Amino acid sequence: MSGPDDAPGARPTAPGAAVLDLRDVHRTHGSGEAAVHALRGVSLTVGPGELVAVMGPSGSGKSTLLALAGGLDGPTAGEILVEGQPLGALDRRALARVRRRRIGYIFQNLNLLGSLTAAENVALPLELDGVGVRQSRRAAQVALDEVGLTELGGRFPDQLSGGQQQRVAIARALVGERRLVLADEPTGALDSQTGEAVLRLLRRRVDAGAAAVLVTHEARHAAWADRVVFLRDGVMVDSTAPLGGVEQFLAGSGR
Repeated sequence: MSGPDDAPGARPTAPGAAVLDLRDVHRTHGSGEAAVHALRGVSLTVGPGELVAVMGPSGSGKSTLLALAGGLDGPTAGEILVEGQPLGALDRRALARVRRRRIGYIFQNLNLLGSLTAAENVALPLELDGVGVRQSRRAAQVALDEVGLTELGGRFPDQLSGGQQQRVAIARALVGERRLVLADEPTGALDSQTGEAVLRLLRRRVDAGAAAVLVTHEARHAAWADRVVFLRDGVMVDSTAPLGGVEQFLAGSGR
């Protein structure tokens, strides 16, 4: 989605070009002896049609990486580009437009608005971007259908279970034409069957041309990825091919 108020230099991704490009990214909190080095020189490129899983122990920098990739935080050093556009060169309004139009977030803190129904929560990013209410609600209903909440669009968050709320947050992240999806343990509150359905949905969105980064602790979730990278103490220590393939993994688990 682009418009006349896009930031100067905005441009669509060229065929085969990276959707997300982290270049020697550092993130340090604090200074001196109290400094915490959350990321140390991380470089990562994710292209269209690619799902990358990020694994590592707690405190390794996984969530920090997602926050930086989505423009929710800025690096101490290094550069982050989304569809070729350096996020550090954007003012606050331009950065907000990039986040609304190009990036979908599925974070552990769901950030659903309690005063809005499920459908209204999902439609909100489109409406904030100037899409008409009727069109936004139609798109929201399609997204809710995809995550198995067809009949629950009129309910408020406090009328939904934790798993249902998580699926609303996933629908909100996927609604519209998001080119980059960032997911932080997106199946944490879901049973295994629903979690697999959500990962299949994410996989379909990627196969249709989006790029995605999935933070997970579980190998069975990382098995859906095209590539797995490992973080330890803020450093990328390894990058591998897929973990054996999804169907092979499921077959091996006796399912």
